[in-house]
Amino acid sequence: MVQMKKYELLEHRADVLFEAGGKSFEEALENAAQALFETIADPKKVGRGVEASVEEKAGSLEELAVLTLAKLLTESDVSECFFKRFRVIQFKKTQDGYSVKGTAEGGPMSREAGRTCVKAVTHHEARVTHAKDWKIRILLDI
Repeated sequence: MVQMKKYELLEHRADVLFEAGGKSFEEALENAAQALFETIADPKKVGRGVEASVEEKAGSLEELAVLTLAKLLTESDVSECFFKRFRVIQFKKTQDGYSVKGTAEGGPMSREAGRTCVKAVTHHEARVTHAKDWKIRILLDI
């Protein structure tokens, strides 16, 4: 059995563009969060002890992915922590679109763990596709 790559960095002139994959939207979103976290900090150097809950609603899957990752970025800044793991607890289609709930785990910010300052998760170039597997493409403003 061939294991799918969690995410792949794509070429971009100034910012960070990646495409995360998964067997389900939830798994692709978790892998997109992993790409965000690994852009910000080295997960091997991130401690433990910080947990954050995230809930988002959106009219489309693209918007849900962007808003969820943006919320994780905001939580990281507000809590002064680096995350290293995100798990989707609940994902569902709603009357108005979609909703997701999840938890992120990490530890306090440290100079040793830090890599890149991500300013924003953008809607520009955001895309969700589903053929055999799910793919989420996201552009991070750095």
